[in-house]
Amino acid sequence: MNLDDFKTRYQTLQQSLETDFLKNSSLAEVLVRERSDGIDALLRDIWQAFRMNNKLSLVAVGGYGRSELHLYSDIDMLILIPNSSHDEYQESISQFLTFLWDVGLEVGHATRDINDCVVEIDDLSVVTNLLESRLLIGKKSLFLKMKAMIKASNWSSQSFLVEKQKEQHNRHLNYSNTAYNLEPNLKESPGGLRDIQTVIWVAKWYFDVNLLSDLVEKSYLSEHEYNLLKQGQLFLWKVRFALHVIAKRREDRIAFQYQKEVASVLGYVDTDTMAVEQFMKDYYQTVTKVSRLNDILLQLLEDRVLHTQNLNERFVISYGYIQATSDGVFKKEPSTFIEIFLLIARHSYIRGISANTLRQMQLDIELIDANFYKKRQNNRLFIELLQQKRGVNKALKLMNRYGVLEHYIPAFGKITGLMQYDLFHAYTVDQHTLFVIRNLRRFFVTDFSKEFELCSDIAKAIKKPELLFLAGLFHDIAKGRGGDHAKLGAEDARNFCKHHQLQANDVTLVAGLVEQHLLMSQIAQKQDLEDFEVINAFSKAVGSVEFLEFLYLLTVADIRATRADLWNGWKDALLQKLFYKTKEHLLSGAVKPPSVEKQIQSIKQAVINEVHKQGQDVGHLEEILLVLPEDYFLRFEMEDILWHLWLLMKPTDKSIRVSSRLSENNVVDIFVYGDDSKGLFFKLVSIIEKLGLDIVDAKILTTKDNKAYNTISVLQDDILAQININQTIEDELAQMSIDVKEVGAKYTHRHFDHKMQIVFSYNEKWNLTQVEINVIDKQGLLSNIAYIFHQLNIHLVNARISTIGERVEDIFFVSDSKKQPLSSTKEKQLKQALEEKL
Repeated sequence: MNLDDFKTRYQTLQQSLETDFLKNSSLAEVLVRERSDGIDALLRDIWQAFRMNNKLSLVAVGGYGRSELHLYSDIDMLILIPNSSHDEYQESISQFLTFLWDVGLEVGHATRDINDCVVEIDDLSVVTNLLESRLLIGKKSLFLKMKAMIKASNWSSQSFLVEKQKEQHNRHLNYSNTAYNLEPNLKESPGGLRDIQTVIWVAKWYFDVNLLSDLVEKSYLSEHEYNLLKQGQLFLWKVRFALHVIAKRREDRIAFQYQKEVASVLGYVDTDTMAVEQFMKDYYQTVTKVSRLNDILLQLLEDRVLHTQNLNERFVISYGYIQATSDGVFKKEPSTFIEIFLLIARHSYIRGISANTLRQMQLDIELIDANFYKKRQNNRLFIELLQQKRGVNKALKLMNRYGVLEHYIPAFGKITGLMQYDLFHAYTVDQHTLFVIRNLRRFFVTDFSKEFELCSDIAKAIKKPELLFLAGLFHDIAKGRGGDHAKLGAEDARNFCKHHQLQANDVTLVAGLVEQHLLMSQIAQKQDLEDFEVINAFSKAVGSVEFLEFLYLLTVADIRATRADLWNGWKDALLQKLFYKTKEHLLSGAVKPPSVEKQIQSIKQAVINEVHKQGQDVGHLEEILLVLPEDYFLRFEMEDILWHLWLLMKPTDKSIRVSSRLSENNVVDIFVYGDDSKGLFFKLVSIIEKLGLDIVDAKILTTKDNKAYNTISVLQDDILAQININQTIEDELAQMSIDVKEVGAKYTHRHFDHKMQIVFSYNEKWNLTQVEINVIDKQGLLSNIAYIFHQLNIHLVNARISTIGERVEDIFFVSDSKKQPLSSTKEKQLKQALEEKL
């Protein structure tokens, strides 16, 4: 197998096509097919030269699948492999593809097994590509299996048409909804090649034909319309081929720099009108005709496909609304109460339920009695609904709106319209639950894969998404009953799943998720994620990576559905950190914490190595390390330590040094170094509050030589772009004195009774007192607390600040002046001072 031979062969093909086109541009259609045929032969020969396994199939897709390849069009291919054999064929396929690139072929490729195709078929671009696929070489039965899978998918003529209409609408918006740009894109602009293809795609799906001419026989196109479309396509092909010849690459934009030369290549000559003006006039007239035809043909297809459709013996779609074929359908077959919503989920273009059917549903709804959800047919339909790859959220919202959900799941009826009279929850419990389902569904939708990338990555591997949706449906179902709603809800979920004949391990998973749905949020926001014991205990609680992944998705969806302003980058970072640390812990099987001494020594050595590597003074570094307490190396990560050291090793006369940076936790860390003095934390908090920034975390440390290492983390804010935060803090700290008047005025929410909760506990690891304060948020709250610590001579070591709606749940790790936990007397003094002040 000689690379040069294949290179020469490809180059000869390309040169021949270009030469023929320049001789006669009207040959564009022939040359487009010729290039496709030439590439077919080339790929088959290379495939055989590599002796690719006969279990594989090489498939042309997209434009190449249509046998339409312009001079520099991408060669889109799919390599089909047997199920679960990626590892087996990875190396041979990689070598094959590398060879193609070495030959000079611009290849777009994917390697999938049938299972991959099933997973990805819901993506509009994937199903469109596969719709136009053809086998080049390899196992025919595998290819036919893939083609059969397309028609067996959830796509229908109706859903395909609706999605293609949306796609076209969005594409036109990208080009300002006009074909008359002075540098138009002949492929994507209105009236361009893509508009012709859209008509062909949707017609092909509905009529099951392969050629444009076949649509005349189906009475969809008239002879005149067919000729207009064909002429428009041929003109645009000539222009596109010319662009490729001139640009020497794939080019679809008729830019000013190409227009004159394209006109010349296509045979236009200057007369009273410039050749380029004649050419562009023909272009605009052509795309106008194509746009008109596109409007007519898509509307005709819409009339055929959407306006009346028989779904089954019980339901039809009429003008976008699903309706029963008879008034007695619900009485005759009560399972249709669930079936109608399953059909709505399957057919995304359904706008709603017809008025007559809705009326009948409301008249007969009492047929959904206490035993309805225990019947196997109803169970099957409901679980099947949750298994749909689209439309689940829409169907459940309509089930809730029309009272079916509360009848099918009686416990859900108890939370319908239930509000929680507080400043935390923005929605009634049933609406919050449906928002959770919506958020969970988005993790599985390709269009939203960049929204929460970790969630989407986890979702890709989940084989039974319906279990996650069931957990979402039941997580708050016991609200308002009194008692622990998570435990009560878990019992409801367990009974429901058993009646629906789920496997025992699936029942355990769903019930466990409901029972533990608050745990991950509580751990992430309130506990030290660097503490081995915290991660170890949480790992025991979740038990497996699978449960952890489900719980992470449910937690993110739940927090985001509570109220719009509750989610932020800080919470996102904390949850991700807990997820990764726990996953690593579960996979490693560690049961004992690492030696503290070894940890500290390892960190110190790594710091010294890095400083030495950067050519800095190691002697100066060792002086700094000597005065740092051991807990410093346990409380700060390597990146933080190096950041502190680079600041401290710079020569300066400043007594106070401030540095800030955007951390990996999506917050801005502000590091303040200087002489430790009484009330320093109060001063710092007051300055930051005055700037209008939200503090989420604080680490306070004093060195052996009485220097303060204070790190305050704040949420990102536009204010930070308008000020020099470092200089501002330095200036304010130098001038500011302790003054009670600096404390912000107290503000209360008079409509809500929310008693302050102050809980003291002992933190054994750090030998500190942990103070948890739950209270309604107030202006200057944190500076109030900091001032009280200052007054009582209480030393703050660490703080975790959490604002949940209008309530704060702050945790402070403190000691007395002798760095010992607070005595019971001191705790009483602190509690009294907090209650009086706050």
